[in-house]
Amino acid sequence: MARPQRTGGHTRARDLPLSFWWLWLAVLVTWTGRFVVPFMTLFLTGDAGLSVSAAGLIVSGYGGGVVVSTLGGGVLSDTVGRKRTLVGSLLLSAGTVVIIPLFGHPAAVALLLFAFGLVNGATQPAITALIADMVPPAHRRTAFAYKYWAVNLGYAIGPVIAGFVADRAFDLLFYGQACVLLVSAAIVLLLVHETHVPERAGRAEHADGGGGLLDVLRDRVFMTFVAAMFVYSVVYVQSTVSLPVAMADEGYTTQQYGLLLTLNGLLLCALQIPSARFMARWHREAVLAGALCVTAVGVGLQGVASSWAVYAVAVTIWTLGEMGGHPAAQSIAADMSTRRARGRYLGAYALAFSTATMVGPLVGGAVSEHLGTAALWFGCGAACLLLAVFLSLTAPARQERLAAEAREASAIGAPEDADRPPGEGGFDPRPAPVDRPWQ
Repeated sequence: MARPQRTGGHTRARDLPLSFWWLWLAVLVTWTGRFVVPFMTLFLTGDAGLSVSAAGLIVSGYGGGVVVSTLGGGVLSDTVGRKRTLVGSLLLSAGTVVIIPLFGHPAAVALLLFAFGLVNGATQPAITALIADMVPPAHRRTAFAYKYWAVNLGYAIGPVIAGFVADRAFDLLFYGQACVLLVSAAIVLLLVHETHVPERAGRAEHADGGGGLLDVLRDRVFMTFVAAMFVYSVVYVQSTVSLPVAMADEGYTTQQYGLLLTLNGLLLCALQIPSARFMARWHREAVLAGALCVTAVGVGLQGVASSWAVYAVAVTIWTLGEMGGHPAAQSIAADMSTRRARGRYLGAYALAFSTATMVGPLVGGAVSEHLGTAALWFGCGAACLLLAVFLSLTAPARQERLAAEAREASAIGAPEDADRPPGEGGFDPRPAPVDRPWQ
C-alpha cells in the first residue's frame, strides 16, 4: 500500500520518493568529479602563461556554451523527456571533456570548452524539472535543499582531489571528470524514472493556452526574478574564477585555494539541512534577501584579506548566505513554473547562472586587472546589498502570482497545488511555526 503524503510539518527524508534519492546520488557523483572548470583559469595563467583577461576570455567560452544549452535543455526536457535529456547530456559531456587536453592552442581550447558547455549545460534544467515533477510542492523546498547538499558534499571532496592531481598532472583532471560523468549517466539510465511523457509538437504548447519558450521569456514577473539571480550569479562565480587568481598573485598555492573550497563544501554539508529547519521559521523571500546581505559581508571581507585565515572567515560568512539563498531561489522558480512548460521555465532560470558563467570571468578579469581585486570584492558586496533591496520590493508581485495560480488550480481541482503549504502565496516575513515544511 502506498504511504500517504504528508502535507504539513517537517519534511522527512522518507517523504521524498526513491527515484529522487537515485537522482541525488547522480548529482553527488557528478559534482565530486567537477574538476576541470574550477581549475582551468589557474592552468591557463600558470602552465599556459596567459594573462588573467585572456584566461577569463577562454574560460568564458564554457559559459557561452552553457547559455545556449540551458535554454535548449529546457526545451528538450519538455519535448523529448527529462531523463533522456539528462542521460544524453552526461554522455556527450564525457566524450567532449576527454579530448580537451589533446589540444594545446588557446583557440582550440576555447572552442572545446564552448562545446563542453554546450552539451553539459542541459543537465541543470533537466535535473531541476525532474525534482519539481517527482516532489510535490509541500516537500519541494526540502528536496532542493538536499540536492544542494549533494552538490556541496561533492564540492567538499572534489577540490582536494583536483588540487592534488592538478599540481602533478593537470591532464588527469579531464580524464577523471569524464569517468564520473559516465558513472552518473549509468545511475540515471538504470535507476531514475522518467517523470514527463512528451507530447507532440504544438499540442504541448497550446493545450493549456501557452507554454512555449517565447511565452516564458515574455513572463515579466518570472524574468525579473531571473535577471536578479543573474546578477547574484555573477558575484557567485567569482569564487571559482577570480578568487583563485587573486590568491595565487598573493603567493598562495593551489592546494590552499582548494582547502577554501573544501571549507565551503564542508560547512554546507554540515549545516545545510539543520539550517533548513531553522530558516523554515521565515518566509523564503525573507530568507533570500537576508542571505544576500550575509553574502555581501563575506565577499566584501575578501577585499581586505591579509592572510589565509581571513580568507577562511570570509568564505565561512558567504557560505552561510549561500546555504540559504540558493535553495530558496530554486524553489521559488520551480513553483512559478507550469508542469507542461516546466523544462522551459527552469531552463530560463538556469540561464541566470549559465550566462553568469560566461560573463563572470570577463567582469572579474577586467575589474581585477584594471581596478584591482579589492575593488572587485567591494563591488560584489555592494551588488548583493542592492539585490536584497530589489528582491524585497518585487517579492509581492511574485507571491501574488503564486496565490493567483493556487486559486486557479483550486478552482479546477489541480492536485499539485493542493499540496502548497499555507502562507506561500503571499509575502509575509514574520516567523511561521517551527514545524512548517521548508518549501
